[in-house]
Amino acid sequence: MIQNHNAKKIDLKWSDDDVVPDVVYPNLEFLFQQMLHLTLEEVAPCHGELILDVGCGKAIDGARLWEKGAKVIGLEPSHVMMVQAKEYLNESNARVALAQGIGENLPFKPHSFDKVMCKGALDHFFSPSKTMEEIARVLKPGGELIISIANFDSLGFRLGKNLYPVTKFLSLSLAKERKPWEPPPDHKYKFGYPFLSSLVKQHFEIKKTKGISLFFGLPLWGSFLSKLPHSVSYAILKTLDKLARPFPSLADVILMKCIPIYKPK
Repeated sequence: MIQNHNAKKIDLKWSDDDVVPDVVYPNLEFLFQQMLHLTLEEVAPCHGELILDVGCGKAIDGARLWEKGAKVIGLEPSHVMMVQAKEYLNESNARVALAQGIGENLPFKPHSFDKVMCKGALDHFFSPSKTMEEIARVLKPGGELIISIANFDSLGFRLGKNLYPVTKFLSLSLAKERKPWEPPPDHKYKFGYPFLSSLVKQHFEIKKTKGISLFFGLPLWGSFLSKLPHSVSYAILKTLDKLARPFPSLADVILMKCIPIYKPK
């Protein structure tokens, strides 16, 4: 059993089977696509760079980095996800090395990596602050950390909470479903922009911050978009996404690029 520095047990059987709901509305599909696209765009892998993907899951994102010429190591604690990652890599012929471990205790030497990516995983960790310390340790001087994380203080979630008492009477399914602004059981932390910024600033200088998508979490919003022609719903979502870019504190996802702070010994 892998354990972190606080001796808390890690779920070695975790899988992402419940991450995607049975019905995927246009807003969720768009959000996943943009989160992947913009995160990898900020990583901007160069040929020969060594990149660590912390919380790599099935290693799908790591494979995209490898396709751009980077050398990639994916770190993942779950046995289940490690098996699925190996299957995916065998099928795709992508050359991504896999290591089983946790972000709070990275099994790598100091100053090993050019870049570290942590996409949609930090809120699963028992100690995000220790993870930040460890990532700063394994990055080379001038290396980059790229984080993308769901924003539970988003404008969409705030409006959703306020409108829910009214809108739940318009659809019986709303009362039965988990509210999107409530973190899933496997999330250890609920991130918002102030919390993420204060956490990162302990070990990093923030170089760039972006918001991704707006209004995910509004009751019946996804259902409404699904009734529109695809081109129309996509245009609406694309416009809202552009509006979100300078407002990470309001956006559905926060994207942050950082460099380690040099601390003389």
